[in-house]
Amino acid sequence: MLLFIRLTSGLISAYMLLIFIRILLTWFGRGSFGRASEMLGAITDPYLNYFKRFTFLRFGMIDFSPIAAIIILVVVQNVLSTILVFGKVTLGIILAILLQASWSAVSFLLTFFIILIAVRLLMELITPTSYSPVKTTLEAIINPVVTYTKNLIARKQFISYRMQMAMAGGILLGLSLGGNALIQVLSGLLQRIPL
Repeated sequence: MLLFIRLTSGLISAYMLLIFIRILLTWFGRGSFGRASEMLGAITDPYLNYFKRFTFLRFGMIDFSPIAAIIILVVVQNVLSTILVFGKVTLGIILAILLQASWSAVSFLLTFFIILIAVRLLMELITPTSYSPVKTTLEAIINPVVTYTKNLIARKQFISYRMQMAMAGGILLGLSLGGNALIQVLSGLLQRIPL
């Protein structure tokens, strides 16, 4: 049984690596890598396409469905690793693994937007009046988050775009740090469930 679990865990690791390579190759255009790219797509695309059905995984121009696909594999691999280490797995451990995996996805998104907002804010401070396609692209990505946080705090007040970005970045950073602490506490509590 342990050999089967080790083998399955190894196959999951290899499959995650193939998915990661497939994702990287999509950044460089389709068909530019020939037969190897086609074979890789035939192996990974059916699994990845399952997650593309979920529209809530798309945020503007960005598709987070590959991240969800990888997180599911990570959860399964963590459950298998727990079985290998402890010889068993409890409901509490599974719940803790699911909670941590879910938080990893949320944390990734928070970090992603924090970085984009910081880059855009830095560009605004360095060259406030110049036009740049990079600025336009960054604004298209971060604007929904910046606008939402501004409306939460000061719906009817005028606030400069710089201040809106700073507020959004600060709120997301606070959520990230607070969330990490909360998830650690909750995860520890869940792991103690004896079932």
